[in-house]
Amino acid sequence: MFDPAVCREVPSSQNTILTALLCIGTFLSYLPQHLKILSRRSSDGISPYFILLGTVGAGSNITNIILLQFVALQCCTVQTVGVCIASLLGVAQVCIQGSMFYITFILYMTFFPEQNKYKNTRSNDGTQSNTIAGAGVGADNESQPLLSSNTPKQPTLEWKTALWVTTAVVTHATICIFMSTLLVVVVGPYAAPTRTWASLLGLFSLFLTCMQFLPQISKTWRAGAVGALSIPMMLMQTPGGFLFAYSIAIRPGVNWSSWISTFVAATLQGVLLVICLVFDAREKRARVISSFAQQSDNAVISDDSTPNHHASVAVLQQSPTEAASEPELTPASPLLRNQQA
Repeated sequence: MFDPAVCREVPSSQNTILTALLCIGTFLSYLPQHLKILSRRSSDGISPYFILLGTVGAGSNITNIILLQFVALQCCTVQTVGVCIASLLGVAQVCIQGSMFYITFILYMTFFPEQNKYKNTRSNDGTQSNTIAGAGVGADNESQPLLSSNTPKQPTLEWKTALWVTTAVVTHATICIFMSTLLVVVVGPYAAPTRTWASLLGLFSLFLTCMQFLPQISKTWRAGAVGALSIPMMLMQTPGGFLFAYSIAIRPGVNWSSWISTFVAATLQGVLLVICLVFDAREKRARVISSFAQQSDNAVISDDSTPNHHASVAVLQQSPTEAASEPELTPASPLLRNQQA
C-alpha cells in the first residue's frame, strides 16, 4: 500500500546535481558510437555477444529500477514538479543508459555488413556462383541474372548469431514487460513476489554487466582493428564508469556489492579502450606509410615518362668523339667513285 509519508524525504542538492550531470554525460557518451555507425553505414567490428549482453543487461536494469523505485513514481502525485524530477533522476539515468544501448542494438542490426551475411556458394562444377554470374566467358548477359538469382544463399555464422541475438533481445524484453505488469497488477508493486522478481533481474543485470566487454575484447583483439567501435565513446564512458562507481560507494549504507559491477565494467572497458588506441595508432601509421610510398611511386613514374623528342635531341647533341668515330666520305671511297662514273 502506498504511504504518502515516505515522500517527505527530498534528495540533497549535491546528489541531484551529480545525478543530473551523469544523466547528461551518459546521453552524450553514446552519441559518438551512434554517429560512427551512421557515418560508416556499417557495424563491422562490433561483437554480437557484446550487443546481446549489453542490451539484455540494460533491459533487466531498467525493469529492476522501475519496480524498486515505483514509490518514487507514485510520490510525484503529492510532490512539486521540482522535487518529483529530482527524485526520478536516478531512474532517468538508468533508463537513458538502457535506451541508448537499445539504439546501439538497432543500429547494429540495421547496418550489419552485407558482405558478412552470406557465404560464397559454389556450383556443381566447383566454380563460385558469383564468378559465373559476373564474368561468364561465353555466356550472354540475359542468362547471368538467372544464374545469380537461382544460386542458394547460405548465411554466415556471424549473421546467424546476429539473428539469434535479435530473437533473444525481443524475447527478453517481452518477458520483462509481461511479468512485471502481471505482478504489479495482480499482487501489487510492494509485494514480496514483485520485489523478488526485481532483485533477480538486478542480479542478472549485474552478472551481464561484468561479462559484457569480454566478447568485444576478444573480437577486437583477433580482428586487429577498431572497426565500428567509437574511441571517443569509450574515452567518456571509462572515467564516467569509475566516477559512477565512486558516487555509489560513498553513499551511506552501501556495501561493495552495490558498486563492484560498475567498477568491473569500467575496468574491462578501459582494457578495450587501450587495445583500440593501440590498433588505431597502428592503422594511422600504416596509412601514412602507404601514402608516402604512393607519392614516391608517382614521382618515379613522372620521371620515367619523358617526351620522345628528348631522344632526338640527345642524338643531335653528340659528343665530338662520337661524331669522329663515324666514317667520312673521301674521293677514294667506292660510293663517290660510283657517283662520278
